[in-house]
Amino acid sequence: ELIDEFCGGMQEGHEFYGYFPGGASGGLLPASLGDVPLDFGTLQEHGSFIGSAAIIVFSDKDRARDLATNAMRFFRHESCGQCTPCRVGTAKAIPLMEKPSWDKPLLEELSRTMEDASICGLGQAAPNPIRTVVNYFSEEIN
Repeated sequence: ELIDEFCGGMQEGHEFYGYFPGGASGGLLPASLGDVPLDFGTLQEHGSFIGSAAIIVFSDKDRARDLATNAMRFFRHESCGQCTPCRVGTAKAIPLMEKPSWDKPLLEELSRTMEDASICGLGQAAPNPIRTVVNYFSEEIN
């Protein structure tokens, strides 16, 4: 509804593949969850959250893994550098995410450390794109 009514639909030749429901920090959800209400509780059930409420739609011409890697580059750039988990975690995640096959246990350990030990919300939310790609787009990272 949101895509068709308020955004003019998908570009010709593109199929709805997924979206960031809350900007980069909200993680990525597949098109199959496109009708999920954009509220705190419902998104949390799917490993996401409303974040900045900036909805970013992507098509079947995009790869979720590339979008997640780009989001991690953004978080690395935006990190203030004060806390090690965010500063080092974002920097270490990028080369792991650029590999053809993701080391899921290592990325999960890194994600957990960032989430638990980062001082602010940026470092705590930065792992969301990793986790949602692992959960919903695993065919792209195996």
